[in-house]
Amino acid sequence: MPKAKNQQRRESKTEMKAPAAEQQCREVDFVLECNGAEHVYVCGGFNDWHPACLRMIGNPDAGLWEKRLLLPPGRHEYKFVVDGKWLHDPDAGENVSNIYGSLNSVVEVRP
Repeated sequence: MPKAKNQQRRESKTEMKAPAAEQQCREVDFVLECNGAEHVYVCGGFNDWHPACLRMIGNPDAGLWEKRLLLPPGRHEYKFVVDGKWLHDPDAGENVSNIYGSLNSVVEVRP
């Protein structure tokens, strides 16, 4: 019986550490103004550049698309995919060249 209690205590300590790691992540709001778009996604290093994984919420008539993500501290490159076309964020504080000859946008998440 004592082994079971010790095991439960170890598991509890492990479970307590997980939320602390999650607290290091910060909410990041991705916003794109794009009139007439039907499907808008955000992708980047944080989701292995899967173009149709993180759908943004918006209204084609309103032209405003948003997505909130929890990201760990660090520098994250990203792009938007608008109706199948890859676009950098025109409002990003920084854009960098990529290997395809276009731009990736950058967001810096501080700890």
